[in-house]
Amino acid sequence: MKTSHIVSAALAVALAFPTVATAQPDPWAGSWRGTISTADGQDTDATLTLAGSAGMYSGLMTGFAPGREIRLSTVEATETQVTLTGASDTDFGPLALRYTLTRDEGTLSGAGRITLGDHGFDVTLELTRRRRAEVPQPQVKQRIGYFAGSWSFEYLGGEFPPLSIGTRSGRVTFTEIPQAPFVRGAVTGEVFGDAYAETWTIGFDENARSLVWHETLSTGQSVIALGNWTSPIGITFLTAPIEADGRVYVRKRLLRVTSDTAFAVSDEFSVDGGPFQRLGDGAYLRTN
Repeated sequence: MKTSHIVSAALAVALAFPTVATAQPDPWAGSWRGTISTADGQDTDATLTLAGSAGMYSGLMTGFAPGREIRLSTVEATETQVTLTGASDTDFGPLALRYTLTRDEGTLSGAGRITLGDHGFDVTLELTRRRRAEVPQPQVKQRIGYFAGSWSFEYLGGEFPPLSIGTRSGRVTFTEIPQAPFVRGAVTGEVFGDAYAETWTIGFDENARSLVWHETLSTGQSVIALGNWTSPIGITFLTAPIEADGRVYVRKRLLRVTSDTAFAVSDEFSVDGGPFQRLGDGAYLRTN
């Protein structure tokens, strides 16, 4: 049977399960656009993209040179304030930034300092959630190649075998499989100070906009999930039932495609057909 027929048939089975509940909007995650202003009145267009959820964010910033992105080293958010730090090497020497911004509804404003080589200067920022007129939402083309490459990640969640080993961080590198709409991912990471490794395989049916995601976890557990990628801004996944210790588990995942270089996941799970409850959230940033 052809791959497209297998994935399409599997997706039909998933429709029998409950749909993913709509999440409340996150006050920080998403794209912010505006300007960085220097003391002498020079303005530069800037964008800030944050991924993740309460207590754990990662992100990217532009506004330093055409086509240059700075991956943020830390994102520390409270209810109304966020502090951002980042660094990068440039042709003019090492660049470092630190901004402290206050959120007032859909606006971020505040001050910061940029250091380039031996020179430092103070700046002010004004960013809003306003959308680009030509692209109201991130429009990433649905393709298996989106995942190819290396991604760093942070996952904040409960320790809940057989679905999750708990809060963890690491890297996953996806390699495209020749002559097939699949990628295979090698995961290396750390959980509670210990190293762990997993293998993920993702297949994509471009005509049906459906996916299959297979995970071989560090515990030896095998998990298969079916995904719907009809929307360019997000993918909904549902696992096949997982039987362990006399109980039946199902995991739902919402993967938010925020850009070509970032995505975030939110996981929920059900035990023995009971109500779904939160399992964890993860943020992924492309590193190459």
